[in-house]
Amino acid sequence: MTQHADATSTALPRWRIELKTYWADDGPRFRHIAKVAIAVTLAMGLCMRLELRTPAIAMVSCVIVMMHQQSGMVIARGFYRGLGMVCGSFAGLLLITFFPQQPLLFLVALAGWIGVCVFGASYYRNFQSYGFVLTGYATAITAIPAWSNPYGVYDNVVYTVSEVVIGVVCACVISAVVFPRSVAPELYASSRKNFTNLLNAMHAMLDRTAGVADFDTFLALIRERVGVESLRSGAVFEDPSIRLHNHVYLDLDRSFLDTVTWIHALHQLKARIATEADPRALAAADELFGDLLAIVPHEEQSKLVSVEQVETLLHRLDDLEQALPAHLGRLLQSLTDLSAHQRQFVTTTGAALFFSITDLRLVCRSYLEARTVGRLPWPQSVLQAISRIGRTRATANRMAATIAGARAAAAVLVVGAAWIASGWVGGATAIVAVAITSALFALAPNPAVASWQIFAGCLSGWVVGFAFNFFILPRIGTFELLAATIAIAVMVGSYLNTFAQTAILGLGFSIYFCFIVSITNPTVYNPDAYLDTGFALLCGIAVAAIAFSVLAPRAGEWISAQYMKQIRGLITHDARDGELDDLLYTFELSLRDFILQVASAPVDASVNRDHLIGWAFAALEIGRSMIQTRMDTEALGAALPTDWPAEQDAWLAALAQVFAAATPQAAEDALAATRRALDFLPLGENIAVDAMTLSRYRMRALLHFTELTLRDDTWVLWQTAEARS
Repeated sequence: MTQHADATSTALPRWRIELKTYWADDGPRFRHIAKVAIAVTLAMGLCMRLELRTPAIAMVSCVIVMMHQQSGMVIARGFYRGLGMVCGSFAGLLLITFFPQQPLLFLVALAGWIGVCVFGASYYRNFQSYGFVLTGYATAITAIPAWSNPYGVYDNVVYTVSEVVIGVVCACVISAVVFPRSVAPELYASSRKNFTNLLNAMHAMLDRTAGVADFDTFLALIRERVGVESLRSGAVFEDPSIRLHNHVYLDLDRSFLDTVTWIHALHQLKARIATEADPRALAAADELFGDLLAIVPHEEQSKLVSVEQVETLLHRLDDLEQALPAHLGRLLQSLTDLSAHQRQFVTTTGAALFFSITDLRLVCRSYLEARTVGRLPWPQSVLQAISRIGRTRATANRMAATIAGARAAAAVLVVGAAWIASGWVGGATAIVAVAITSALFALAPNPAVASWQIFAGCLSGWVVGFAFNFFILPRIGTFELLAATIAIAVMVGSYLNTFAQTAILGLGFSIYFCFIVSITNPTVYNPDAYLDTGFALLCGIAVAAIAFSVLAPRAGEWISAQYMKQIRGLITHDARDGELDDLLYTFELSLRDFILQVASAPVDASVNRDHLIGWAFAALEIGRSMIQTRMDTEALGAALPTDWPAEQDAWLAALAQVFAAATPQAAEDALAATRRALDFLPLGENIAVDAMTLSRYRMRALLHFTELTLRDDTWVLWQTAEARS
């Protein structure tokens, strides 16, 4: 008996520990699905009390807005959903006004408008893109049902917007009031992890034993930064302090990307030095690298850098930045007997380290400022926010955005043509479904797979909805019982939505269960209409999925060639001749988006992903060199040789020709022009530490980086073009 009691006493704490662990993992999920159920039933009850026609629209709005568990993300999504719904409804009014009783012109205009909205959704990022998504398919929702009755379009818009607003408000209020889950802690945790990984990557890439650049490391850093940016865009709706520090996070995004680019460039430089430099030059370069790595924290996987460590690093970076020019001067003085080529390795290392330290210091300062409690004056924060609105664009997405818009327009036209030709009553619902799917999943990493998952979710919602509509609903006599029954189904879909593997399936089930069941005032018992609506939704989703799979899918040789053509245009036009105002940031942002597009595209055996990403980093380095050299030339002005502007123009033209012609001869000409430019800016006999000399060193370093990139055997842009021709 004593042994049995001892066993029980030891087993009970273990059981409690396991239960506590389980609740820690799944507790937030259960709280979230309960909040979704409360919001959905509350929105349904309000719409029924106000005698609105289709409470289902408010219910669907709740489900979509509460895809995220954090309150800030829900509010941000709700804000852009409401804004997009208003704009889409206004567009629907205009379409009905311009093309009443003209099916062909109406459908062409609708398809074109949805294509434009999908283009905007792909072109912009974060929740701004969601606003474009809503604008597109809100037009279809408000215009299609009232197209045959133009005089009823205004009433339809009023009802639809009212129902959406009720759904959004219910979702936001419940998310923010009932067991609120703030975005700010996750934002701080994600930013801390991302910053720690950046410092660890610096050690890994600049270590003496490092070999070929590990692009997966850089991709992981960029993906993490995009995730932090997404959290920040939601936190600004939730936390006033983050809203006032929004400009700090934007500066942090910029300096972070600069630092990642410097790490890659320094890694490539160190690999070249190890194979070509004189032992004394190699030792000097290693000494410079060692000075930086000695002060940068290097944490284990299980540990994250602390605020105190960042503060210490910031102070040490300040000291290192002040001491580096003199240290570089002493090293160069000790290597005066070496050739200019060998000394250039050390000069390039020193200059690159100096300016990478500057960017890393900005990262540290922004990281610390984002965690301070001080606030900017309201007018100042607003002006800074307005001045940075343009930074939300993503110019690298032009090609992908154009393709997505054209694909969505084509899918809508196909369904519209089938509707007109057949006279199918459910064709209007199919158009709404294809518009929603084409817009909503144009942003997904693999839109074809996501579309088929939403198809499966719709099918399951259709089947469950049939059982509910015609076997359970007729037996329900009170609103409380109706709300409880609806809540159970919604909770199942929302629970699936909390897992990454089944998120889209769960979302599709919840959306289309609410949509197909279509709680209305009054409720109508019509099995034929129900089955036709479900079939129309499935047909619309299937057409969108087929379009994603067939019309310029996100994998394949053709789309890769189009991406590369666009990136070449960034070099030949933007980097060479673009206005310098904020050009460097937008250029880097464009390349970052391109890298993420390639990394997230479906796997295709005919596409060498590593080759594309490696080429993108090479283009990033050359483009940065071109833009920064132009900026330094403008800043130094008369301090440079008289004929330098003409020499710079020749160098820029040669590099642009490499990307325009993509031939071996163009690469050789660019290499020769780069070497002439290096000869045109000699090191000089006296080693100075003033800002002008350092800027000149940076210009030489950028020219040297360009030379190394053009000599890189793994960068075979012109060979690819030659094989293709």
